[in-house]
Amino acid sequence: MTIVSWLITASIFYLYITKRTFSKLITEQFLNYAISVASFSAVGSLIYSEVVGFIPCKYCWYQRYLMYPIALVLIASYFKKNLFKFGYVSIFGFFLSLYHIYLQNGGGDGGACALDVPCSLRYVDIFGFISIPVMAGSGFITIFAAILYYDYAREQISE
Repeated sequence: MTIVSWLITASIFYLYITKRTFSKLITEQFLNYAISVASFSAVGSLIYSEVVGFIPCKYCWYQRYLMYPIALVLIASYFKKNLFKFGYVSIFGFFLSLYHIYLQNGGGDGGACALDVPCSLRYVDIFGFISIPVMAGSGFITIFAAILYYDYAREQISE
């Protein structure tokens, strides 16, 4: 799913850069996509910790502190449309994820960010490079791209 989200995110950034727009019905789906990604990311993190038993490190918690409110506020944007702009906060989560990936790969002080759970621990290692921080970063940048395009496209439609 992470690689698929990268492809979709690249496509959304392409649409934004080339200034392509769609009908209102299709444009609304970009908000729905951001809501879905945020919701699945939040639920996924809970499944990893509460069902599978992975203990989150300090930076995993910081990413959760950002993702959970983003998911809740984006869901609330179904009822009050202007709340969708809170999704722009996801860019901070993306940069936090990049730093976490750096720590996980031995950068900084060797990746130890907690006594009981070091940031260098890889509970998930898919294809040798997709880990939990990579998945989180993918979620954050996908939300950001979808909100960015949605904001642009709905302004173009209303003009």
